[in-house]
Amino acid sequence: MNQQILINDDIHYDETRQCLIFTAMVSGMLVSCVIATSLTKEQAITHFKAHQFDYEMQAEQLIEEETYSAQGEIELVQL
Repeated sequence: MNQQILINDDIHYDETRQCLIFTAMVSGMLVSCVIATSLTKEQAITHFKAHQFDYEMQAEQLIEEETYSAQGEIELVQL
Protein backbone atom coordinates (compact mmCIF):
# COMPACT_ATOMS: atom_id res chain seq x y z
CA MET A 1 0.00 0.00 0.00
CA ASN A 2 1.30 3.41 -0.95
CA GLN A 3 1.62 5.53 2.20
CA GLN A 4 1.11 8.76 0.24
CA ILE A 5 -2.40 7.65 -0.79
CA LEU A 6 -5.06 7.54 1.91
CA ILE A 7 -8.56 6.40 0.99
CA ASN A 8 -11.29 8.21 2.91
CA ASP A 9 -14.43 6.49 4.20
CA ASP A 10 -16.81 9.06 2.72
CA ILE A 11 -18.74 7.20 0.02
CA HIS A 12 -21.85 8.94 -1.27
CA TYR A 13 -24.20 8.67 -4.21
CA ASP A 14 -24.50 11.63 -6.58
CA GLU A 15 -28.10 11.68 -7.86
CA THR A 16 -27.34 14.12 -10.69
CA ARG A 17 -24.41 12.17 -12.12
CA GLN A 18 -25.75 8.73 -11.12
CA CYS A 19 -22.47 7.67 -9.62
CA LEU A 20 -20.76 6.77 -6.40
CA ILE A 21 -18.03 9.09 -5.20
CA PHE A 22 -15.40 8.67 -2.52
CA THR A 23 -12.22 10.62 -1.98
CA ALA A 24 -8.55 9.85 -1.58
CA MET A 25 -5.88 12.03 -0.06
CA VAL A 26 -2.89 12.06 -2.41
CA SER A 27 0.18 13.92 -1.15
CA GLY A 28 -2.09 16.41 0.62
CA MET A 29 -4.55 16.84 -2.26
CA LEU A 30 -8.14 15.57 -2.20
CA VAL A 31 -8.99 13.48 -5.28
CA SER A 32 -12.51 12.31 -6.15
CA CYS A 33 -12.87 8.67 -7.17
CA VAL A 34 -15.99 8.11 -9.28
CA ILE A 35 -17.87 4.91 -10.10
CA ALA A 36 -20.62 5.32 -12.73
CA THR A 37 -23.57 3.03 -12.02
CA SER A 38 -27.10 2.26 -13.15
CA LEU A 39 -28.03 0.92 -9.70
CA THR A 40 -30.32 2.75 -7.29
CA LYS A 41 -28.70 4.66 -4.44
CA GLU A 42 -29.35 1.86 -1.94
CA GLN A 43 -28.17 -0.87 -4.31
CA ALA A 44 -25.06 1.10 -5.24
CA ILE A 45 -24.04 1.72 -1.61
CA THR A 46 -24.62 -1.95 -0.74
CA HIS A 47 -22.61 -3.03 -3.79
CA PHE A 48 -19.77 -0.67 -2.88
CA LYS A 49 -19.60 -1.95 0.71
CA ALA A 50 -19.42 -5.54 -0.56
CA HIS A 51 -16.51 -4.65 -2.89
CA GLN A 52 -14.92 -1.74 -1.01
CA PHE A 53 -11.45 -3.27 -0.76
CA ASP A 54 -11.38 -3.99 -4.51
CA TYR A 55 -12.50 -0.45 -5.36
CA GLU A 56 -9.88 1.03 -3.05
CA MET A 57 -7.16 -1.08 -4.66
CA GLN A 58 -8.37 -0.05 -8.14
CA ALA A 59 -8.34 3.61 -7.11
CA GLU A 60 -4.86 3.33 -5.64
CA GLN A 61 -3.52 1.73 -8.82
CA LEU A 62 -5.10 4.38 -11.08
CA ILE A 63 -3.76 7.17 -8.85
CA GLU A 64 -0.27 5.68 -8.93
CA GLU A 65 -0.54 5.54 -12.75
CA GLU A 66 -1.80 9.16 -12.72
CA THR A 67 -4.87 8.17 -14.73
CA TYR A 68 -6.89 11.33 -14.04
CA SER A 69 -9.86 12.47 -16.11
CA ALA A 70 -10.05 15.95 -17.61
CA GLN A 71 -11.91 16.97 -14.42
CA GLY A 72 -9.04 15.73 -12.25
CA GLU A 73 -10.99 12.70 -11.01
CA ILE A 74 -10.21 9.00 -10.97
CA GLU A 75 -12.84 7.03 -12.91
CA LEU A 76 -13.20 3.48 -11.66
CA VAL A 77 -14.78 0.56 -13.48
CA GLN A 78 -17.83 -0.90 -11.75
CA LEU A 79 -17.17 -4.46 -10.64
